[in-house]
Parts: sequence; structure tokens; C-alpha cells
Amino acid sequence: MNTLTLYAQSQAQAPSSENTAVAENNVGATAQSSNLGDSSSSSTSSTTNTSGTSGTPTTTTSTETSAVDTFLTLFVAEIENQDPTDPTDPTAYIDQLASMAQVAMMEEMSVEANTNAVLMSNIQVMALGNMVGDDIMVQTTSLDIEDNSKEIQGRVTLDDSCTDVDLHFTDEAGDDYTVSLIPQGETSVGPGQVDFDINPADYGIPPGDYSVSVVTNTGEEEVPIEVTGTVEDVRIPLDGSTPVLNVDGVGEVPFTMITQFGVPDSTDDITPPDTDDGGDNADSNTVI
Repeated sequence: MNTLTLYAQSQAQAPSSENTAVAENNVGATAQSSNLGDSSSSSTSSTTNTSGTSGTPTTTTSTETSAVDTFLTLFVAEIENQDPTDPTDPTAYIDQLASMAQVAMMEEMSVEANTNAVLMSNIQVMALGNMVGDDIMVQTTSLDIEDNSKEIQGRVTLDDSCTDVDLHFTDEAGDDYTVSLIPQGETSVGPGQVDFDINPADYGIPPGDYSVSVVTNTGEEEVPIEVTGTVEDVRIPLDGSTPVLNVDGVGEVPFTMITQFGVPDSTDDITPPDTDDGGDNADSNTVI
């Protein structure tokens, strides 16, 4: 049985977690261990006393240090206890060292990747905190209408040209309110982005929580709906899951649902079919 096999078995029996410690990987000092009986003291000395050695310490874990110590101890023991009448081919030792070096390199890369992920997460949280008070556009399937006299600005994205596009507002009681997104003077919209500015009061939509969906004559399913709103606050879940934004008029949405930072300039009054102002309807299918 070679050193790598013994090392793998020892790793399988090792505890799943260890306390983090600051230590320097002093492989040369550990390699001087002469037999298996010294492995315990050698490993302990390498882990606990390297803080007094010269050089720049690096943050690692006692698990990683112990793993290297175990391998080197077994490696030295294998060399010392080989059959003198039938010595092991030196290339076998070289292969084992090369394999161990690759394993150590992959472990270091994994640690670096995890560290970078934590740093990126921290940067992301700081950036999200600075977004409070900013206007954004998010993809959503629900709306929280507190003031039905306040216009809802947004857009839908169609795959095909449609002659009938309805935006449905459905409350918790199951009552449905329908708003046509076909502007006056036009017979179809799409494909692409179709902008809308809707005043809920004009359609008799009272304040409340609504699910929103789009129904087209072409039978498109799950048409993306985006609406604009102001970020009121940012919540960082304690379980480490995705940060959540509280957006005015929308409610809580994961930050991954942000589709645009800032609100596009829209001076055009895109009116629904039941109003008299049809002068600017030509811009209702503007692609941003």
C-alpha cells in the first residue's frame, strides 16, 4: 500500500471540521520526522509553533497543515521501511510527490476561490446598500399598489407581433382587472419591448396586492413584465441567501431580478385605448 493510499484513508477518518488557525506551512521541518512514532508530536509542533518562525505567515487551517504532515510522515516511513532486498522504484516516489503537489494545488485554488467569492459578496452587499433611494427596473409577477392614483411605468417583451395584448391584475380574492396594451390608432405591437404607463384608478383598480400577467392572441406564455420603482431598503437574509430589495410599488424582490439601473426617460404619455389622448401613441412600442 503506497503513501497516497494511506493518506487517503487517514483523510477519510479525519474530523469533518477543524478550528481555523494562523500557521505557516513549514514542510521542510516536518519532513525531518524519522518514524511513525514521532508523527503525532511532529504534526503538533508544526501546527502550533510555526508562528514563531521567520517569514510571512499565511492564513490556513489546521486540517490542511495536518494533511500535509500526515502525507510526509507516511512518505518518510515508507522509504525507511521498504524491503532492502526489493527496494521501491524511485519513480514511484516521484509520482506520489507529484500527485500530492497537484492535490495541494487544487486545495489552495479552492480556498482562493472561496475567499474571492466572500469578497465579491461583501462588495455586492456594499453596492446594494448604496442603491437605497435609487430608481431601478425589476422583473416581477406581482405589484403592491398603495396609491392607485400613482402611475405604473414598465414594459413587456414580446416574441411575436400581437394584435391583442392584455395586462391582467388579479387580487387575492381572484378579481381580475384587464388593461389592453394596444395603443389607440395601432392594430398590433411587437415583437420586442412594449412600454406602458398605467394609472390604476383609470381602470378601477383599487389599492392592494396583485399578481400580474400578460395574455396575447398568439398564446405566448410567461411574458416578462418589468416595472420601475424606488429602492426603499435592502435586506440581507441571516441565512446567507440572496439579498432582497424592497421596491416601492412592487414589494420585496431578489436583487437578481434587477433588469435596469435608473429609469429610462419617458416624456411620452402612452395612454390606454379608453383615453382621448392618442397623439403620442406612435411611441408606445419603443425599444429601449
